[in-house]
Amino acid sequence: MSEFSRDEVEDAFRHYYLTGPVFEDWKAWSELFTDDALYWDHYWGRFRGPREIELFLDGTMSEAPAVYTPMIWYVIDGSRVVWKGVNRADNPEPGAEPFGFESLQILTYAGGGQWSREEDWWIAYESQRFARDYAAACARHDPDHPQKMTRENWGDRVDWARPPAGHQAKPSWLGRTDVVPLRTVRDIDFGERNPT
Repeated sequence: MSEFSRDEVEDAFRHYYLTGPVFEDWKAWSELFTDDALYWDHYWGRFRGPREIELFLDGTMSEAPAVYTPMIWYVIDGSRVVWKGVNRADNPEPGAEPFGFESLQILTYAGGGQWSREEDWWIAYESQRFARDYAAACARHDPDHPQKMTRENWGDRVDWARPPAGHQAKPSWLGRTDVVPLRTVRDIDFGERNPT
């Protein structure tokens, strides 16, 4: 049995999801992790504490400005939350289906609105195919589409997990000169990056 009530975990998870994936305030989102938290992305590597988590998220997200993450479902079991999302980019071709690949996240709640661990799972081939297909569509229809940061299709699965109508994306990395884009694992010089 969890030492935390389901309501506390649910409230903390909603705050986590709205702060990061919806409103893209990756600095504030990274501060939702404990000082000794482990963030383990099974492709990129392991990052510890809010500062490394912020460097990782700002770096990867600034390299993919068109990508946002609608939630498909989530489950709470004690102090653990598992959620599935789709990493999505809107299609620059009017009326065409968006591009996307799915991911699975496992979180451990630590109390006080903070998280002690996150693991992210996704399939590299699906991510590469997504990037290739989206780039080809942009080349055909709108080369500037990634910089428009459209967020048009949040899905209909979880009613609270989307921004209000008319929301314009303003990620926390936007306009900052101190953010280092991370294009490949080799670009990481912090944390425990995965071997290349």
